[in-house]
Amino acid sequence: MKIVVDCRLINKTQNTGISRYTEFLINYYIYKYGAKNVFLITNDREFVYDGCFILYTNLKPYNILHFIKYSKFIDSLEIDLLHVPFYSGLIKVNKKIIIIVTVHDLMYKFVKGFFGNNFILNKLKNIYFDFIVLRTLKNSNVIVSVSETTQKDVFNTFGLDSVHIPEDSEIKEPNNFSILGTLNLSKKGFFFYCGNNRPHKNIDFIIDIFNNNENLPPLVLAGKGHISSKNVIATGIITDQELHCLYKSAIAFVFPSTYEGFGLPVLEAIRSETLVVASKIPAFLEFKTKNIFFFDLNNKNEFVYVLQKALTNHFTIDESFLSYYSKNRIYELYDNMIDNLFKTN
Repeated sequence: MKIVVDCRLINKTQNTGISRYTEFLINYYIYKYGAKNVFLITNDREFVYDGCFILYTNLKPYNILHFIKYSKFIDSLEIDLLHVPFYSGLIKVNKKIIIIVTVHDLMYKFVKGFFGNNFILNKLKNIYFDFIVLRTLKNSNVIVSVSETTQKDVFNTFGLDSVHIPEDSEIKEPNNFSILGTLNLSKKGFFFYCGNNRPHKNIDFIIDIFNNNENLPPLVLAGKGHISSKNVIATGIITDQELHCLYKSAIAFVFPSTYEGFGLPVLEAIRSETLVVASKIPAFLEFKTKNIFFFDLNNKNEFVYVLQKALTNHFTIDESFLSYYSKNRIYELYDNMIDNLFKTN
């Protein structure tokens, strides 16, 4: 059995959500088939992973010419299954192998001005992405949607069914709280956000509130593109060890997005035993736990209210929530899906 995972979007520097999900898939397939049977496609000549065989290509996922060539590259491999953890896969059907494609979100379809402020450019790039995404999805044996929200978006946008299997993310790093001293922070003395500052993340909304409510503990922003201000501390890109420390030490993780397909930081925060303050959007409302406090988008009064609520409440261990998003349950869902695929193909 030869299993291939497309790792072209792994980014070890920024450690994006797709990076974490791809590594989760690699570990799953190693667990199921053994490292010697797992092959990893990468654009990075220095990429190595736990004894897996590395397949190097210079083909980029969202270059349309490379997208066309990628199918020929896959045709040249003698493999049984290809799992592409993003929506740029094969331009044509390959009946010799099983193709699984994961969709995390359809952000480019739902976030206004996703590709910039130029209306015409946005329209052209939407057409460009539709060409790649629709063919990728149609030419797969199964589409995995990481949330019920994404599952509905895929069906409503493209008329295609998908299987809902949630993501998993837990940062397992030793406790090292030195970053608190570096940033002059105290445990449970700040609110926290990690991620980029693209418009749909709605970061300006929360920055404005923290800067105009200095009685609130400071807001710490980790990731690329943030700037420190009156009651806001920007850390820049941090290590997983530092990220784990900030999750564990925060009063609450703040997630104010206007659109998401899932929300890995919610899992990371709750597994760090930290509360979450999140906007009332469909993907976040799927998280059923008392450890999340929701607010209406752009409702400043309600946002301040739930921040105060987080200050006066304690985290409670929620076994049913943790069980639903557990690695064992997700492995079992993948086992059932893949075993059925091999039986019927």
